Amino acid sequence: MKKLITFVFSLVLSSCIFAGETASYTLFEAVQNKLVKVVFKGRGVTPENSNSHYGRCISLSIKNITSQRLELKLEAGRKLRCYKDSVQSMMVSKTEMFALGPGNTSDFTINAFCTKKNSGSPRPENVYTMQGMAEGYLYELVQLIENLDCQNNLGQQAVWALTDSISPSNISGDDAAKAKKLRDFVEFAIKHSKSEKANGFNYDYSYPDKIYNGYKIKGEINWDMPNSGTVTLSVYDSKGKKVADIFTGVPFNTGFQAYDYEIANNVFTEGNTYWLRVISGGRQLKEVAVTMK
Repeated sequence: MKKLITFVFSLVLSSCIFAGETASYTLFEAVQNKLVKVVFKGRGVTPENSNSHYGRCISLSIKNITSQRLELKLEAGRKLRCYKDSVQSMMVSKTEMFALGPGNTSDFTINAFCTKKNSGSPRPENVYTMQGMAEGYLYELVQLIENLDCQNNLGQQAVWALTDSISPSNISGDDAAKAKKLRDFVEFAIKHSKSEKANGFNYDYSYPDKIYNGYKIKGEINWDMPNSGTVTLSVYDSKGKKVADIFTGVPFNTGFQAYDYEIANNVFTEGNTYWLRVISGGRQLKEVAVTMK
């Protein structure tokens, strides 16, 4: 009898601990796995937000439909699409974290930018669904905007320079230093986007640091994994010779991936271009060029 009581007590205790566990996901993963129900809507013009297409212009309602506490991450760069083609598509511009208890529903507002300038601004009756992540220079731009905390017209004009081909000269405002950083990036992206179409690779927008015996490079590289598998990130010179490994044989899941890299090496020489290559299963998934200057 004592053994039975002990077993039942242990089982109840284990169940309580399991029920109290917190599970962490991106919001996109949670929706895909049917752990939550979400509704994204436009907000229109509000006392808090005088513009309906940037700033905290999107409302978000999340319902946790599990028996677990959930911690959720909405990434900057996640695209939002309205069911009406005449309404602007949006892109989340600031990473947000949410926590919901079992069965709970909470409402939030999120920062986003318009990525379709000549369509109608999001209004409260406009419902949005999550799409994939922004890619390439647009993804890098939204990371820069988040780092500079430009959730305003400066950031919006920079986004439109890439999505709607407006002039980078429109990126101006009260903070001249931030405006210049955004203009410099956009001008770089436009210039190298044209080169990439001809050359077949991406240029990395980073600032290699000269050190006493070479260069140090750091930045973020992103890629899509078609299938789960191990990945190697290496650096090659202009002759195709591998000069360094950043990591080898690291497992990644299917889907969008991002990695912050940093490497210092005395083989990096001034004026030369090197290639970062993401390889999985013998297949090259991404190639990025970095020039030491």
